[in-house]
Amino acid sequence: MSGLLAPWTDGGATGSLHVIGASGAEGVALLLFLVDELGLEGVVAHDFSADQRAFARSFRKANTAWERPEREAILKRLLRLPIELRLGDQYLRGLDEAQLIFASQNWFNYPSNLPALPDAVAAGAQLRGVVDLAMDLFPGVRVGVTGSNGKSTTAGLVAWMLRAALPDGSRLLHGGNDRDAQVALADLRGASPADRLVWEVSNRHLRDRVVPVDVGVLTNITRNHIEDHGSFEAYVAAKARLLLGTGPRGQAVLTAGDPHSQELLPSVREHVGTVWVAGAPSDEPEDGSVWLDGDAVLLRRPGASGVESVGDASTFTLPGAHNRQNLLSAVAGAVAAGAEVKALEAAWSRFPALPGRLELVAEHEGIRWVYDIQATTAPAAEAGIRAIGGDRTTVLVVGGADKGMDYTGMADAAGRHCRAVVALPGTGSDAFLAAAPALPRVLADDLDAGLARARDLAQPGDTVLVSPGCAFFSSRFVAGRSFHGRVRALLGTA
Repeated sequence: MSGLLAPWTDGGATGSLHVIGASGAEGVALLLFLVDELGLEGVVAHDFSADQRAFARSFRKANTAWERPEREAILKRLLRLPIELRLGDQYLRGLDEAQLIFASQNWFNYPSNLPALPDAVAAGAQLRGVVDLAMDLFPGVRVGVTGSNGKSTTAGLVAWMLRAALPDGSRLLHGGNDRDAQVALADLRGASPADRLVWEVSNRHLRDRVVPVDVGVLTNITRNHIEDHGSFEAYVAAKARLLLGTGPRGQAVLTAGDPHSQELLPSVREHVGTVWVAGAPSDEPEDGSVWLDGDAVLLRRPGASGVESVGDASTFTLPGAHNRQNLLSAVAGAVAAGAEVKALEAAWSRFPALPGRLELVAEHEGIRWVYDIQATTAPAAEAGIRAIGGDRTTVLVVGGADKGMDYTGMADAAGRHCRAVVALPGTGSDAFLAAAPALPRVLADDLDAGLARARDLAQPGDTVLVSPGCAFFSSRFVAGRSFHGRVRALLGTA
């Protein structure tokens, strides 16, 4: 085996191999692959848990993709692995001997990892994650999708269209941030060069390294995650790494209407083999372009003069201008990865809304209930409000923490389209309400109370839209009981 694991599979390792966060979804996937699948010996696993009982509790909480019987069987399998499991006060013991360390994308936000992990890297250890190993194992065309907003929908669309539009004999694999829908590392290892892999790449993956892909798609860049990067400039640089890392043989997709993406164009054109612009015809003849003329999706291939008709965007059912832009970026990414153009419209016309992204969860007594829980930034919530539209016919539910965002655009959209806002506690709610002083509002202490107030405010023909526009809404207000269950109980339809 070549690449990251070669020193251990070929017997040339001079240091140890460590997995940080052994009870988490990424840690479990890594340990099962490295030890159970490959049979590597001497792997050292670390976890915050104080003892094996606490480790089991942490495992059950983090690994929700399996039903309970399978989850318990995997836990037993994990605990039987021939590994050194270092828990409690043994956590990170021996890291100074590490040659390769696998850690979750969020490792730097845990004080217990500091300064041990940076010190190990300074001493020569490699620090990598599941996404790095996935890209290293996969022999086919790798598509990475990142962006402040829309990356999950765009990645899902690219995968959906490639699955329908690849030549015979090619398989599609899809992975990323959703812990409940991960592609198995063993499947990546067993793939062929004719296969395609689509991966949703977060800003944390790109914080301190390049994620090697063949096609990089950047949806947009808005002010976010400054706490992870230290500055907006560093955050932009992280997003740019996905595109620049594709290199002279790679392809990069950028959005025409996003100013920060456009600022990256000169550098991307200098370092990347092929550039695609999604949203408008590029003025550079060597670029590829995908754009709309009315409802017609049009495409011009890189270096070509002819224009191809791809399909009718009105058959794409996800609402909003932002989702049409997601569609254009996804078409460019899919074609760059080898999709057959003639099959794309039939695929996108059947694409379902992703859970928690403008998801219609109920319609009762003429009122629609839409769950947009993934809109945890002001620009994402603004897009959702405008997508639902209407003339002051939306009751908006917001809440959570402020991350230094500009709420002006969200407030403008709410002023145009919202009958009222129901605000749950949080500094983000305070910032939004301050930006929209004329917007009728009511306050609620928790989500159940907020939904009840929204029901009372809504009129037949209205939409109750939960689009928080703030951070930590889910963990603070939804945890412990599903949104769908709460709505059914409120409406008496459970």
